[in-house]
Amino acid sequence: MPIRHHLCLAVLSFVALAQSLQSLAADSAVIPKDATSATQPNLPTATVSTTKVAPTNTANQNTTPDSSDRATDPSVGATPTQDKVGSTTPEYKRLNRAGLSAAGSQRMDWLTGKNRFDWPTEYNAKKTLGLPDWLNASLEFRARYESMDTPWAKGQTGSQYQIPLQTVLWMEANYQALRVGFEFWDARQYGTKEGQTLNNTMVDSADFPQIYAALSTLNLFDTGLGAEVKGGRMTLDLGSRRLVARNNFRNTTNSFTGILFRLRDPDSAWQVQVFGNQPVQRLPDQATDLLHNDYAWDQEQKNTVFAGIFAEAFKLPWSTSGELYLYYLGENPSSSNNRRLFTPGFRWFKQPKKGGFDFEGESAAQTGNRYDNIYDAKNKSTKMDVSVEAFMEHIQFGYTFDLPWDPRLVLQYDYVTGGATSGTSKSFDTLYGARRWEYGPTGILGLFARNNINSPGTRVFIVPHRNVTAFTAYRAWWMANSTASWSPANLIDSSGNSGDFLGHTVELTARWDPHENLGIEGGWTYFIKGTFARNAPHAPSNHDNVNYVYVQTELRF
Repeated sequence: MPIRHHLCLAVLSFVALAQSLQSLAADSAVIPKDATSATQPNLPTATVSTTKVAPTNTANQNTTPDSSDRATDPSVGATPTQDKVGSTTPEYKRLNRAGLSAAGSQRMDWLTGKNRFDWPTEYNAKKTLGLPDWLNASLEFRARYESMDTPWAKGQTGSQYQIPLQTVLWMEANYQALRVGFEFWDARQYGTKEGQTLNNTMVDSADFPQIYAALSTLNLFDTGLGAEVKGGRMTLDLGSRRLVARNNFRNTTNSFTGILFRLRDPDSAWQVQVFGNQPVQRLPDQATDLLHNDYAWDQEQKNTVFAGIFAEAFKLPWSTSGELYLYYLGENPSSSNNRRLFTPGFRWFKQPKKGGFDFEGESAAQTGNRYDNIYDAKNKSTKMDVSVEAFMEHIQFGYTFDLPWDPRLVLQYDYVTGGATSGTSKSFDTLYGARRWEYGPTGILGLFARNNINSPGTRVFIVPHRNVTAFTAYRAWWMANSTASWSPANLIDSSGNSGDFLGHTVELTARWDPHENLGIEGGWTYFIKGTFARNAPHAPSNHDNVNYVYVQTELRF
């Protein structure tokens, strides 16, 4: 039976189960309705006057990570200059303003009753098409031009440009506590020539990253706890997004088929998510097919499970928040890497506030087994089943100055292990994480990954206007292990004779939202090649530094 039939049956079965539970949930499922939002979904409400309503603390909800500061924080001004000391600049809160990628399905948090970010109020699908209260939709289109002038990875010989296009339709129907939805993506590229960088992070023609059903309540079994169960095909976006993310800059996104359960404290003090699923493999995955934007139905990765528990605490001492998680990935034994990985970790952070310091620290370990390449002194590799002992460390400190444009300075440092010996792999696996906001643009560039790096850096952010943001960044890059590979470039010198210095990167990026339906962003990244990037075996003979530029625009409806 084709996989799409399995998905449809799974969703229909879940809907039937949800309807059977409706009598239980209807007595407790009451989510506050925001009458001020023109695109607010039809949220579940009580149907009888005796319904018990979970206590709602508006003051607490207004300060959770899911709230919109522009709408709820009186210390945030109409312009950045008017932001008061102690306010959190909305543009510095990651979820507060959606990136220039498909975001319609991510806007509403059904357990807080809040919108994570603004949406067009005058021209939007719901209002323009006159959709009923129970039906919501969004249509988004992004076009980008990106160009790279110098090769830096093994096999690259010259310059390259690409025009990736992303079209996304999301629709969701809801009845009281139940909702059913889908998200259709059409991600294509134009301009790439045969032999140039091209993979399935760039192309996924006409497919469904999400086909799901969900049931939500604000008063689970009269406990006052908010709960949600979601099943089907879905995307995941957890914590810092370093290990599990819904991709933003990338032209395609990670997707999973399974079930997610979420439990939330009514006072927004904590939240727990538990999931078990199969990763979805984007198809086709051969460059010859992707070159022509060929179509194939995405498939679940056979005999593979990705499961985890992710706990968050929002009200820790000193106005900090924390996360604790454990992920497990067990792959099909016939897969190329056959990963069987446990990844425990934690994160502790404080949101940036005007006139104050902020910080973030995240640490993750990795253990288990995998097939990995073991290299000899002549760079010849043998794939072996080895144990894994790897880790990732990230730390940063920031300060937002009490000045016009809310300038923010951030100092950051990353250390991630890499390489392998005959019996142990030190190669950290970033699982399904994203990296653009820390390591620079991906697309046809993607210089660095969370593997075998030792990198300090700094960033400066400014907000000249509520609709204009910009930042500049500098980082220096070393390998944590000089005999291991620089994985994005597919370069290795197992003798260590090429050194461990990869180079420097300088980045400038600016974004302007001239209209609520339109966003425009552009950036330049300059990679100054270090000794390893120039001298490693099979490195491009062109030792010039790399210029990468991009311009992209997003239309939302």
